[in-house]
Amino acid sequence: MPKNSPEYELQCEIVDFLKENLSPGCLFTSFPLGGGGLIRGMKLKRSGCVAGWPDIQILHNGLYFGLEIKTERGKVSGVQREIHRKLRKQGARVAVVKSVFETKKKINEWHLLR
Repeated sequence: MPKNSPEYELQCEIVDFLKENLSPGCLFTSFPLGGGGLIRGMKLKRSGCVAGWPDIQILHNGLYFGLEIKTERGKVSGVQREIHRKLRKQGARVAVVKSVFETKKKINEWHLLR
């Protein structure tokens, strides 16, 4: 994801929110997989990165929660929908969020809010 993209900026805002508001004991990370061109994409794929994985991963008490970040105009791709379906089938919780407000609602729903 290019550093000047609206989705990148939104993800940074959400990360700042999570740092301040996730319950103690939650761990989270993200993987910067977007952008970089064909060669970078091939290297990421070869090293085990899977297309469609949620942008932010949260672990709490052995449970996985994934946040897919999209701008208001952003759309979830077919590859993302399929990975999200597979994650849910494994018992993971996955949500698409388009704002810090939606993130706060989802984190509260998942009982992960400080």
